Amino acid sequence: MTNAAIAEQLARIEEMVRHTNGRVREIELWRARMQGVAATSRILWMVAGGTITAIIIAMVTRGTA
Repeated sequence: MTNAAIAEQLARIEEMVRHTNGRVREIELWRARMQGVAATSRILWMVAGGTITAIIIAMVTRGTA
């Protein structure tokens, strides 16, 4: 192989690596967003559960249940 052919192959490899790294970064960002959504969802369910429990306790203590 000539130096020009080797340089061309290296350029192709570098381009593929940059492309792959970009895709991996996009996947990592997507995954981080999904983990954030999941954490927010868990907190909202905890708040909703606490609210429902408080309503039930209030109903029982007032005798309306």
